[in-house]
Amino acid sequence: MVLTGIVLIAALWLGNTVRNLVHNKTELQRLTRQTVQLDTEHEQLLEMRALLEAEDPALIEKIARTEYGLAKPGEVEFRFSTK
Repeated sequence: MVLTGIVLIAALWLGNTVRNLVHNKTELQRLTRQTVQLDTEHEQLLEMRALLEAEDPALIEKIARTEYGLAKPGEVEFRFSTK
């Protein structure tokens, strides 16, 4: 009877420990993938910053057109509804 209780407690404790190990490993893999993604994004932002600091006219024009919807004087802009 006592031995059964001890075995039951040990099984529950080991089961919980294994569950925690699996969860931690899964979380580590997720965080590793997120770190790689954030490192890549950081490198892209550093490159963009360098281009902006160099005042690259093509990049500045692209950003002005795509993000701010600006057009050059005299240009006609066509906008289409996506409904």
